[in-house]
Amino acid sequence: MHAFDLSARPPIAGLRRVRDPGSDHHRYVCLDRNERLSPLPGWFIEKIRSMVSSELLTRYPFQDELLPQLARQTGLPEEMLLLTAGSDAAIKALFQAYVSPGDRVLMLDPSYAMYPIYARMFEALPIQIGFNLDLSLDEQALMDAAGSGVRLVVLANPNQPTGTILKPDTVLGVLDRAIRAGALVAVDEAYYPFSDVTNLPSVREHPHLLILRTFSKACGLAGLRIGWVAAASEITESLFKVRSAHDVNSMAMLCARLILDHPEIVEAYKNEVHSAARLLAKRLTEMGLIPLPTSTNFMLIRVAHLVSPKQLVLRLKEQGYLVKGPFDSACISGCIRVTLGPPGLMIEFAECLQHLLCELEAS
Repeated sequence: MHAFDLSARPPIAGLRRVRDPGSDHHRYVCLDRNERLSPLPGWFIEKIRSMVSSELLTRYPFQDELLPQLARQTGLPEEMLLLTAGSDAAIKALFQAYVSPGDRVLMLDPSYAMYPIYARMFEALPIQIGFNLDLSLDEQALMDAAGSGVRLVVLANPNQPTGTILKPDTVLGVLDRAIRAGALVAVDEAYYPFSDVTNLPSVREHPHLLILRTFSKACGLAGLRIGWVAAASEITESLFKVRSAHDVNSMAMLCARLILDHPEIVEAYKNEVHSAARLLAKRLTEMGLIPLPTSTNFMLIRVAHLVSPKQLVLRLKEQGYLVKGPFDSACISGCIRVTLGPPGLMIEFAECLQHLLCELEAS
């Protein structure tokens, strides 16, 4: 009897993925996942409870209520919109539908970790344009690369983990080069609401452009995994063909519909994040740390001139705080990343950080 080889095909076998931290996450204040940290309003939760029915849970989902609502709010026809199980599912569908083995895929470095993973999964070649040490970007190099034989350009805007943003005109410059080269450009606007910078209006006149959005960040529905794509109808139809059956669940759509009906919830959270950024930046500067500008719900903090990022991350965990770091990319290797949240929580975190810095300085 021959032994069965349990190895996945080579592109998959060679991937390295980080598993979720496990069942003890409730012991920590999770400042490492860029989630909404303040609870949703109590009335919102009660309204959801009142809308849950047996039929909602027992029947397969229909998209006939959320999609028209999105169309009204975006001003786009329904055929240019596609619901997805988070923007991550949209990214994967984009690779499935349009990227062939050997294709070149252009992205920033560092950026969302799944972009290069999907490129390798589908046997494409990731072409990465790196940030300078000051987190500036050679935009001309990005535009030149977009016009030099790539199949797909994927840009997170605002970018994660740098918190930086490309101006809409820069994105259109990349798009212009990509169109002439026959490439698609996907702009992942997961963090858009915190910056109010978007290329969404351009999808009508640019059939090579896709805009990806999520309900996970500003809407605070990360646990429900729901997002959407805006693109030419030919593209949304192609993405629909490769999606899983019934991939966007009924509970997610119910909550998304309600959050769209109440934009004041998102606006209040945005204001909270902006206030937290100002407050935390002031406290960090007083400590001698360097908070970096952000267009998102997280903040990068340069710490390496005072303390080892790795050591600080471990010590913060001992105190009950999970933060992101250290990073491999040279431009942020001396940083930690912290999710922004309620001012009270930010003050408590800053006080803990101050205490640890004093301890580490004395040791």
